[in-house]
Amino acid sequence: MENDRQETLTRMVEAHGDRLYRLCLLLLGDPHLAEDAVQDTMLKAWRGLDNYAQRASEKTWLTTIAVNVCRDYRRLYWCRKRLDSEALLEQIPAPPDAEPQDDEILRQVLSLAPKYREPVLLYYWKQLTIPEIAALLHEKENTVSTRLRRARAQLKETLKGWDDDG
Repeated sequence: MENDRQETLTRMVEAHGDRLYRLCLLLLGDPHLAEDAVQDTMLKAWRGLDNYAQRASEKTWLTTIAVNVCRDYRRLYWCRKRLDSEALLEQIPAPPDAEPQDDEILRQVLSLAPKYREPVLLYYWKQLTIPEIAALLHEKENTVSTRLRRARAQLKETLKGWDDDG
């Protein structure tokens, strides 16, 4: 039984660890805090493994834990400092399928207020649905939808003309 739990946790770390690290780094802005957040996420997953009812996918469950851990970290006084988006981008490992123009888009996403940044990252980078994001952030689906719409409008304005060749 204990071996099964250990194998499950090892598989989850291998399958989701890198994505969770990138998410935590984007949410916290500090590589050391992101590493700690991923470790805390996995520790909480380990402790809650017996209670995991599989109502959500494993990815969604771990993402929920990670977002909540990051929120707890951000509430701490010593964690309220923010890196500028340039410094943060240099520290984030690129996903294997990243395109060069993704850096500029990510730079603009990181400049959004947290209430807009979180839904955008979860929707586009973690590829969660609006109902999943709403459950994860403890918000109404309409609220998440509105925040995504407003974030898109802000991004459309700030990214206007950045990729024009002419």
